[in-house]
Amino acid sequence: MSRKVWVILSCGLIILIIILINLFNSEDEILTKELYDDLYYEQKSWSISQFPGNKPSYRGEQYAWGWSYIANSLVNMYKATGDEKYLELFVPQADYIFTQTDEKLGVESFTDTNLSLPAWSDRGHYTAGKFNYTYPVHTGMITLPILRFVETVKSNDLDQFEDKADKFLKLSGRALAIHNKDNMWRDFSESEGFYMGHSYGQGIVSEAGKIGVPNRISIYLAACGLYDKMNGSNIYTERINKSLNYIKNSLLKYDEEYDSYYWSYWEEQTLEKPWEDISHATITLYGIYILHEEGGFSVFRDKDFEKFANNIDKIIDDNTSPPKIRKFIHKRDEEKEAYYSEENNPYYHSILNWSFLGNYDKKVFDKIEQTYEQTNETMTTEEKLRSIALYLYAKEK
Repeated sequence: MSRKVWVILSCGLIILIIILINLFNSEDEILTKELYDDLYYEQKSWSISQFPGNKPSYRGEQYAWGWSYIANSLVNMYKATGDEKYLELFVPQADYIFTQTDEKLGVESFTDTNLSLPAWSDRGHYTAGKFNYTYPVHTGMITLPILRFVETVKSNDLDQFEDKADKFLKLSGRALAIHNKDNMWRDFSESEGFYMGHSYGQGIVSEAGKIGVPNRISIYLAACGLYDKMNGSNIYTERINKSLNYIKNSLLKYDEEYDSYYWSYWEEQTLEKPWEDISHATITLYGIYILHEEGGFSVFRDKDFEKFANNIDKIIDDNTSPPKIRKFIHKRDEEKEAYYSEENNPYYHSILNWSFLGNYDKKVFDKIEQTYEQTNETMTTEEKLRSIALYLYAKEK
């Protein structure tokens, strides 16, 4: 056999192997763009074909704990695929969201204050109708995907979305500002501090006038960080750094067994101030991640995120099928067991939204995919969309 023929055959064999590998991988993939696209139009609330559905009475918490997840998934899908259709779906939704602020609707943001602010109150949802309250966590959850859209448009020079991005940046800034008052901030030291809840509603609203819960502040900080970055300002930067220092130095504990972090709702661990549940912990951690990866903040380093990623081994017990999942970021003293089946764990599917930590430990991707495969039959469409998009975004990074 001549050398030329040998080279041609060798090259052909290599190409065939590559094709077979890609074919095998594509057939083996569980979480895909095609799966997301199919599911998107199945959802009943936040598909562009139905948005905003038949419920004009939607309130802040419905946008925060419903729409924001789908909105983030659309941004993540663009980041994962480069397909602008996801941003085209996003724009009219964000436009609508800004027509539903208290200011636009003439709703009192805090009962008996005559304040109708450019954000979204709960309209008494959490106080059985006795008191309207505008939560920083809701403002953060709603504006975060919008500001991630702005960042995406600016960083990718997507001129067709430029006017919308500028509009959304301005309106998001007005919403975030209502929580950034001096009487809503407390310095603990020269390097640490944290936000507090609005004083309105003391005695009625649990967070009014008190130090914020990590998840409620973390996601607000993430939105503020992106706002400063895209606005070219330093309105929030000092307070964000102080807040991150407080979380890192005063809230985080170290689990030597798993080389991982865990944390409480507040600084002291007591029965009244227990370790965060997995659902809230997801939000706390995601806010810190966005500040690090998309906001450019460096209080938390890659080594810290490796310790966060190590929680996957602690939270998922995959010795059973389907796996059992912890309820809390760390075993509480009063718990007789640490791991729970789905029917006994209201936070069961939250762990599927930790795939962004796969950037720091690749085994996270496998754990998330395997857990999804074994549990997706009982998930809502919205939960699936959120986890699929976040997974694809993280893997693309």
